[in-house]
Amino acid sequence: MRIDEGWFSSSGAEDDVAVSSRVRLARNLFGFPFPPVMSKEEEEQVQREVTEAFEKLKYSFEAIYLDRLPPLERKILMEQNIISQDFCVSPNKLVLLSGDGRISAMVNEDDHLRLTCMRTGLCLQEIFAAVDELDSRLEGSLHFAASIEWGYLTSRLDNAGTGLRASVMLHMPALVTDDTIGWALKRINQMGLQIKGYWGDGDHSLGDMYQISNPLCIGYREKEILASVGEAARELVEYERKAREESTKSRRIELEDRVHRAFGVLKACRLISSKEAITLLSTVRLGIGLGMISELGIEVVTSLMIRAQKAHIQKMLDQMDDDTDNKLVDYTRAKLIRHALEGHVREDNNV
Repeated sequence: MRIDEGWFSSSGAEDDVAVSSRVRLARNLFGFPFPPVMSKEEEEQVQREVTEAFEKLKYSFEAIYLDRLPPLERKILMEQNIISQDFCVSPNKLVLLSGDGRISAMVNEDDHLRLTCMRTGLCLQEIFAAVDELDSRLEGSLHFAASIEWGYLTSRLDNAGTGLRASVMLHMPALVTDDTIGWALKRINQMGLQIKGYWGDGDHSLGDMYQISNPLCIGYREKEILASVGEAARELVEYERKAREESTKSRRIELEDRVHRAFGVLKACRLISSKEAITLLSTVRLGIGLGMISELGIEVVTSLMIRAQKAHIQKMLDQMDDDTDNKLVDYTRAKLIRHALEGHVREDNNV
């Protein structure tokens, strides 16, 4: 698995605000208890059946057994939003990962199988089509637990029915700056959806990143879920763009100063923490969206916001534990960012 490639390494529709889209299908195998009450033998049997089903499809997926994976590499998967925090530390777990890192399958999390597709930009319909096709083909080999009354059966009632969770991660620095982010959060809740900070919760998410999603699967059809989340995302995209336009009209010089100061610090720094890096990269990302920085692709900054996290830096240093010197991590992070912004990203991940 290469740490410089994944869903975050390309551009996408509306990606000045819509950082990424994600869909997840929860499925369980008939005849097995749910993962929270499974024995080790039952977990291993589910793993075998799921792995064999993927092999029959001849998809290019890598089977990653977390028990055989160093803790640091598990954290990398978590930082890339491929696995959850609980899944990261649980024993006897398996994740299947596509070659481009955009489609993954967690085996024996809360459910036997969680199929996920994630891509840059606002593209819920496209990624749902991809994961839905995979789900349909897997049904040729796997007997999923379902009923006429409840739909697909899951370990939690709110995930039953379609088993579909759709989410969009949005970059909303203008709404944060003009103190209307609280109103935006309330608006999404009024639409029957949930919104939370991507790095942190509430009104103060690091990097001004927020994720909206449907809180319930049961009682809704796939089209309804995708439409509601997509509509809410597009609404927030427009609100953020209007806020950016107003900020540019009223405070252009101050905004340009903020953007170019952030860009300058990132291009010159020799030590930088993860928190400061994400904060400054968020500002540069805003500047690219406003056309104040034209020499840099927005996908470069999005990629750096993922790759500048601690586990990614430790991996580059080949330091597999939490005792790595923090100054060395901060130094290496600064060097990685400088090289990327200068257009000299190294192919072998060495800095």
